Amino acid sequence: MVGRSKHNDRGHTQREYAVIGLGGFGGSLARRLEAMGHMVLGVDGNVARVQDIADEITSAVALDATIEDALQEVDIASFDTVVVALGHAFEASALVTSYLKEVGIRRVICTAETRRHQKILLRIGADQVIVPDVDSGLRLAETLAAPNFMERVLFDTDHSVIELKTPHSLAGQPAAAMERYGARVLLIYRQGQLLPAPSAETELREGDTLLAVGDREKLLELASLP
Repeated sequence: MVGRSKHNDRGHTQREYAVIGLGGFGGSLARRLEAMGHMVLGVDGNVARVQDIADEITSAVALDATIEDALQEVDIASFDTVVVALGHAFEASALVTSYLKEVGIRRVICTAETRRHQKILLRIGADQVIVPDVDSGLRLAETLAAPNFMERVLFDTDHSVIELKTPHSLAGQPAAAMERYGARVLLIYRQGQLLPAPSAETELREGDTLLAVGDREKLLELASLP
């Protein structure tokens, strides 16, 4: 097993993720999660891939993920979310997914090359199965790292409109509080009612669904608030 770690001392919203398979999708996912301030364990049987990403994520190890003892060595059971990015190797994906659910991983997300494989992995116990590309790896990273994030529409490379739940830390504050994140609230959906074009003084409430526009990166930061 080959590995390398780097210290990661980030903010209080930091989370830990394990990514098994560091190809195009898995590699982009791992790098993006790390760049967003989270701790990432990357696992791959290819030593070159591990060495290539080692300086960019918290920890990277080279091992055969289909060997249960090897996964135990990296304490895989301590992770709440594990992404199995082995879509090109269906049998390996199935074995790893089955083991991860067996040891109690709450959220296992897999990749698959075909819809048939997707259905089988879901039956095995995967919580989510996607048919990926590099861009979808970036989108998954942003969704995982922003718990309030629901949907996004890109305007250009810098700006977007997103749908999100009111972060707990902003509940009870006026809509103007969103301006700290370069965002403007366009609409509030509250208990079956639409509140279009709310004023800056409109109170944000727990459970509200917000439609906001602003800088793409700052909106993701907003959606990541506790």
